[in-house]
Amino acid sequence: MALQTETIERVHTVGGFLRASGMKYRVFSLGRRVVPLIPEVFASFEEVKSAYPEPFQRRALLGLIFWHPEEPMSRYVWFLKFPLDETGLLVAASQAQFLERLVKSVGGPMEGLSGRRIEAAAAGSPYLFTPREDKKVAFYALANKNLGLAASESYEEALAYFTGERNTDEWQGLKLQGVADVAVRLSTTDKSLDLRKTLPQIPDKPFGLLSAFWEHASPDVAIVEALAHRARVEAQEKEPNIIRIVGCLRASSNSPAQGLLKQIVDSVLAHPCGQDVKVLAIISGRCWTVLQYPDTCLQFLEQLAKNTEGQSVFSYLLADVMFLPGMREPLMEALQSPNRSEELMRAADIMLGAQTA
Repeated sequence: MALQTETIERVHTVGGFLRASGMKYRVFSLGRRVVPLIPEVFASFEEVKSAYPEPFQRRALLGLIFWHPEEPMSRYVWFLKFPLDETGLLVAASQAQFLERLVKSVGGPMEGLSGRRIEAAAAGSPYLFTPREDKKVAFYALANKNLGLAASESYEEALAYFTGERNTDEWQGLKLQGVADVAVRLSTTDKSLDLRKTLPQIPDKPFGLLSAFWEHASPDVAIVEALAHRARVEAQEKEPNIIRIVGCLRASSNSPAQGLLKQIVDSVLAHPCGQDVKVLAIISGRCWTVLQYPDTCLQFLEQLAKNTEGQSVFSYLLADVMFLPGMREPLMEALQSPNRSEELMRAADIMLGAQTA
């Protein structure tokens, strides 16, 4: 027991535990989207020095893949969820409880532990969770790509479909893992141009699948330009296809081409379809970075105040996006803008009044 106590005192973070046991590891956020966490960001978060970058329902959702250097093909995974405080920082007690139970389950010194034993030691922990199927599929697609591993067996079939080598109606047999692999790997192949040509002909269902996985990737600028064009065309329709608009927003949301993303969001918010709850939820939940632009932020809030489901959706989505690091200030500035409408003022007063009551 003395050995276990000493170990707990010496190792106070998840990353520290894995390093002490000789493991190599990669960390991904599985919150709003699946994205790699660079080591410095993860270390700062688990040391309770900085807020979690992409909180989801006031939790940090993590996917850790780890392996021993001498057994690089034997990889193990933890999906962890930790609560966050009101500022987005890790609730340190939760990590401490996870580690304490983990060390007790190991039952001895950490040096020389196998990955299998470490994985098994966490079994039954309340801080483990099972991700949604699409998040899990995206996680494995990104993890394999980042580790230099091959794509799934269904990748080639999905790539052939989306790049026009198969009839666009022949999508029913596509596997989710193959579609996810296409989304995260397309920019590294010479097939990107072929996909841009076939994009306008892809039916809504497979387009929705691909765009849902693109939100976890970073599609190149040319693809985002094609998505922006498709969104603008839809936004000019009297009754636009909401599925296509949501798909374009999702697919572009993680692109480094923030100017193009802003154009897409602005064109959608300028249309009455910008009051649709599905559209507003995607903008606040995936495209929140462009809400740092004052004009886009105010237009978003105006449409949110007019949303099709009423005050409850206004309050929920606004509170959710305000919790994201760096977003409270631009949102509060927009809410206090002299150009805000009476409708926005009323909706904000109801929400903020309820929070302070």
